[in-house]
Amino acid sequence: MGNREIGCQTKNNNGIFHKYYRKNVAQYALTVGNIGKNENEILTKINKSLCSCGRDPHYVNEDGIVEIKEDENGRHLRGLKSCGSNGACPVCASKLSAVRGNQLRELMGAGRNYSRGYIMLVTTVPHTPNEPLDITLNQVIEMSRYIFQRKEWREFKELTKCRFTHGGLENMVSFKNGLVDWHPHKNYLLDFDIPIKEIIQILGLKDESELRMYVSNLATNLGNKYFKLRKIDKKLLAPYFEKDKKRDFFHVKAGVSASLEFDDSYITKWGLDAEMTGSIYKDGRFNGGSFHPFNLLDLISSDNKDTSESFKFQCIKAFQEFVLASKGKWWFYFAKGAVDYYNENYATEIKVKSDEEELTELEDTGESIFKISFEEWQFFQPTPLNIGEALSKNTKQEVLEYIFEHIEQNRILEFYNTG
Repeated sequence: MGNREIGCQTKNNNGIFHKYYRKNVAQYALTVGNIGKNENEILTKINKSLCSCGRDPHYVNEDGIVEIKEDENGRHLRGLKSCGSNGACPVCASKLSAVRGNQLRELMGAGRNYSRGYIMLVTTVPHTPNEPLDITLNQVIEMSRYIFQRKEWREFKELTKCRFTHGGLENMVSFKNGLVDWHPHKNYLLDFDIPIKEIIQILGLKDESELRMYVSNLATNLGNKYFKLRKIDKKLLAPYFEKDKKRDFFHVKAGVSASLEFDDSYITKWGLDAEMTGSIYKDGRFNGGSFHPFNLLDLISSDNKDTSESFKFQCIKAFQEFVLASKGKWWFYFAKGAVDYYNENYATEIKVKSDEEELTELEDTGESIFKISFEEWQFFQPTPLNIGEALSKNTKQEVLEYIFEHIEQNRILEFYNTG
């Protein structure tokens, strides 16, 4: 799968186990407490899909064979359902992050070779602790749509030859004074036919810093028009520069912020392709920083002795809120026609498929370690914990010994229970 973030997560066998452990906690978290009837029905349906993910054979597995496969990034299974939920399943989310990150990296790599320019624009809205995520998130989405539909933005795109706008969604969370504080924002990759230096000249600007501030101010002013038009009592602060504490660089803060490729400290580490698609790996800091909601699962875990039961319940309700608000939302998408344009003009061979198709195709990578029948797989009792433990063993032999030891134990147990 090759993605820089996926690699650092799965090459370490503990990373494999961690994803499946989080999945086990997610299944538990979706069944706790009572909310509205409609919300409970949605969570029950999502949890049912989550529980069949990695347990039941998928739609193209007609012979009922489960394969254990291995490649340079770790081990995975072939022949089983993938729920494909970016909001509820840490396993599927990490796989899709790798797929989309690789595709975007290939696209941007080709674009750079032909002197294309890229700017990342981050839209967010003011928020307060305990404001429902669906309200804040929908405002971010609607404001972004409003900005890109305005005459001023269309004129900017035409002038600078911005052909495509690719989109990504992040839902981050933190705790302020013990209250849940959601921080949803959208990342947009502006994809220009010309290099950044030509854009600077066209706009009559001096350097890249002025370009970042120009784009930030343009989008921020339009965002504030959205609040005024919708009579929403919020306002984006004017963008300003803040010096990086570790290096000689100034970040754009407040408002709608613009970043260029490799000009920000965290973007330098990963690249814009990973920044657009890798929010699942943003662990952040629990003490005052923001982090991806999958980190809530670590706080919910029964193994976590550092959090009270009341705080764990608060985290459970927050995770449920995240799953409900994320349902049906685009997590990452390429602009319409972009992939075809790159394939036709830059000799790329990027193939973007549905999430379900991408996850199924991922299973074909790597070398097959072993094949077992679906009957044996059921005897293994494939809970997320069992799967995570098996795939994270050090050697192929240990993987097989673990699986067949459990199969034998469960067969004996069933024999005595039915005898």
